[in-house]
Amino acid sequence: MKPLTLQGVIPALTTPFRADQSLDLEAMGRLIDLVIGDGVDGILVNGCTGESWAIADAERERLFRAAVEAAAGRVPVVAGCSAIAAPEVVHKVAQAARAGCDCVMISPPWYVMIGQEEIHDHYRTILDRIDLPVMLYNIPRRTGVQLGVEVIDRLADDPRVVAVKESSKDWGILSSVIRRVRDRISVLAGYASYFGLAAIAEGAVGYVDSATPVFGARSPRFYRAARDGELETARAIQSDMARMLADFFGLGTFPASVKAALDILGRPGGRTRDPIRPLTPAEIATLRAAMARAGLIAPEPRREAVLAGG
Repeated sequence: MKPLTLQGVIPALTTPFRADQSLDLEAMGRLIDLVIGDGVDGILVNGCTGESWAIADAERERLFRAAVEAAAGRVPVVAGCSAIAAPEVVHKVAQAARAGCDCVMISPPWYVMIGQEEIHDHYRTILDRIDLPVMLYNIPRRTGVQLGVEVIDRLADDPRVVAVKESSKDWGILSSVIRRVRDRISVLAGYASYFGLAAIAEGAVGYVDSATPVFGARSPRFYRAARDGELETARAIQSDMARMLADFFGLGTFPASVKAALDILGRPGGRTRDPIRPLTPAEIATLRAAMARAGLIAPEPRREAVLAGG
């Protein structure tokens, strides 16, 4: 297999829900069109940012199909298909295949806290039963287990494994993965505002990032500056993104702040699904101030100026 090359900027998209928490596929299509217009190189749907845990089985294939239709062949569509048990992963991958997705992203199982050989066996069971290209996904904050470098190294030889998203927030692990497998699969970093520049310099070919739809064209501009050795530009943009995110991700339960930021920008954000609460008015005010400091929106007019003008 391995004809698919994933590289560049791949935003991990939120899943828009209406006020009654129903799925809003029309809004999803508009969000995809906007980020493609920003210059991204792929899209990821139904990941952590997409509240995949809240997507019902009957909704999932509709979501995948809507993403493929909206992308319209302009960029690859990666579908999040993780689950605790391998048969459920295989079922989700079949949904992605029927919808026309280009690739699937699969993390180790969560909650059961299995060991490295069991993680390897989990992937092997899945890989032997599917045909779509696979992006491995290391996200120990969500799964409770590491997808170890040795296991990634072994899986990288499988013809179906085309990429890995390394989101451990550990530079040592990310650097080791890059050096170990970059000659066989695409290594994509998580947390671009923290590791993007260093990872690309080390040999990563891009990143998968949940804040990219908020930063808009600035995110692809950062990637291309880093890739092309325009270090001052890349450093300046990364610094701006990191300052924004220092406030951004501390607000509410993820991804409530991402959705609120998109709404502020006039992009499809939408409600979160229970049990995640939307941001409070006070949190939204804090978010607006952070976005203004980052240059994403105009600053709020000072109260004194408003009163004087009235």
